[in-house]
Amino acid sequence: MKAIKNLAIILVLLSTGCAALVVGGAAAVGTYTYVAGQLKKTYNANLDSTYRATLAGCDSLGLPVLERTKQLSQASIKAQDGDRDVWITLKAQSSTTTEIAIRVGYLGDEQASRRIHEAISSKF
Repeated sequence: MKAIKNLAIILVLLSTGCAALVVGGAAAVGTYTYVAGQLKKTYNANLDSTYRATLAGCDSLGLPVLERTKQLSQASIKAQDGDRDVWITLKAQSSTTTEIAIRVGYLGDEQASRRIHEAISSKF
């Protein structure tokens, strides 16, 4: 019965176009999840450190920052990658972990998002 229920859930996800590609385990810190054009990763750092690393990562890639906002538990950055907009959303998961979601262009670009995540990771 459980197998039928799981199959039904998978079929619903596939038929709506919202199936998620999970690389590794979504609960583990440091793994990537690509969903609906956004590449997400959780970092072992607080929001302030992650925000600074994100700005430094954008700078190292030559991505001009167009907008930025930072609040107590979340932040967002809009940058430009060539002729495409880049949206970076940071959400504090706890006092020591922060999730970063990156979307490049309106439809998303997993490779470009991964390149930005790698630049951010190098700034810690």
